[in-house]
Amino acid sequence: ACGGSSGSSASDQALERKADIYAISQIERYFHQSMAKKDIDQMMSLWTSNATFTYGPGQTATGIEQIRKTWLNSPAFKPATHWLSDHPAYKLRVTVNGDRGTLHFECHFIDVDTAKVAAVTAGDFDVARIGGRWLITKMVGSTTELSP
Repeated sequence: ACGGSSGSSASDQALERKADIYAISQIERYFHQSMAKKDIDQMMSLWTSNATFTYGPGQTATGIEQIRKTWLNSPAFKPATHWLSDHPAYKLRVTVNGDRGTLHFECHFIDVDTAKVAAVTAGDFDVARIGGRWLITKMVGSTTELSP
């Protein structure tokens, strides 16, 4: 007789987990791509409508419109800013637990005009799978030290 099992096999679950980790890591890719292109609509497509973004002590933007305004006022989105974003892959960290996860990465911004490091930042993100897509629900930005 044919045997059956209820639920996914261990290998199916492992594959789904790898797919989720990959999908969450792609947030970092599109995050930096939106900055490089100064594409605010692409940036905002990564966030939930009620997300929060803490970008300094006592400075938190809540909701998509406040987050949009915060990004538009940041140096990264200013037309005169010519930054190249270097984001070391070995500093990327992703966790996943069902429909929730976390993401951490660093951003090393190089001023193309001066060839000097303009800013070094990091972000810690809470993400959630909503409507089949992984989106940012919370971001806490910070500074970081350059180190291997």
